[in-house]
Amino acid sequence: MSKQKCPATIYLNSLGSDTSREKMHSLINGIARMLNKDALFDTYDWSTLTYDDVYKIINKLKRQQKTPNTINTYLAAVKGVAKEAWRIKMIDIEEYQHIKEIKRVKGSRTDTGRALTVAELNQMIDHCIQETGPIAMRDACLIALVYGAGLRRSEAASLPLSSYSKKKGEIKVIGKGNKERINPLNSRVLDIIETWLDERGRAHGPLFVRILKGGHITDDSIGEKTVYNIVVRRYKEAGLESLTPHDLRRTFATLLLENGEDLSIVQDMLGHASINTTKRYDKRSHGSKIKAGKALPL
Repeated sequence: MSKQKCPATIYLNSLGSDTSREKMHSLINGIARMLNKDALFDTYDWSTLTYDDVYKIINKLKRQQKTPNTINTYLAAVKGVAKEAWRIKMIDIEEYQHIKEIKRVKGSRTDTGRALTVAELNQMIDHCIQETGPIAMRDACLIALVYGAGLRRSEAASLPLSSYSKKKGEIKVIGKGNKERINPLNSRVLDIIETWLDERGRAHGPLFVRILKGGHITDDSIGEKTVYNIVVRRYKEAGLESLTPHDLRRTFATLLLENGEDLSIVQDMLGHASINTTKRYDKRSHGSKIKAGKALPL
């Protein structure tokens, strides 16, 4: 099948970030292999796709004990491919409508990530600050801002310097679906950003840039993979438990909720379309729930 006529390729190219494309590429390859063990996303004959095939995929994932969220991500991927297949007249409108109307799987599972303590956050940031040179300061700023503004990897990697306002004490973030949000920053995060900018300079361009051996600061933005690698390397060096950049985002949500902020406020600050997604980020301990229950007035 020509890649120019492959609906899976068209769908992947339509996605807004490298992370989304990478994730969906893997899922769609898995879907193709479920339908034909010898196929890949760009060799499978998507013209044969039916709504019965989609139900078979869902049921196979259920037998594999995949979570509802995972199954629904697969479902979103196959619906996206089906839509492009219909657009290029590979499948007819009736078949596409049947696939489109397949409902999401109900249910949820506890999110597997974790929230850091404030002591862990400071341990990680201080470890960077104790080093010398621009790489250490960039990494400290990245960790502080991913936590302090609840950023996704893709958001951190793509931040321009112009998104930051020292005067207003805030950062403007363009998130999923090209949605803009403006998050205020606490004083320590602002201080760390300013210290990094003393190293980086104030010229227009990416906030977080590549730094070559010898400490030469380039004008090139870092990638999402670099954001991941920085966080992983720094938590290991600081002697912390395993974590990912998304755990810093979970920590942002959890500490806001522990501080008594309304769930809808946290939803806005995270840039979530659904409040149910925000709920999964809540890593408050069972002890917090016990305390809340006992404090209920009667």
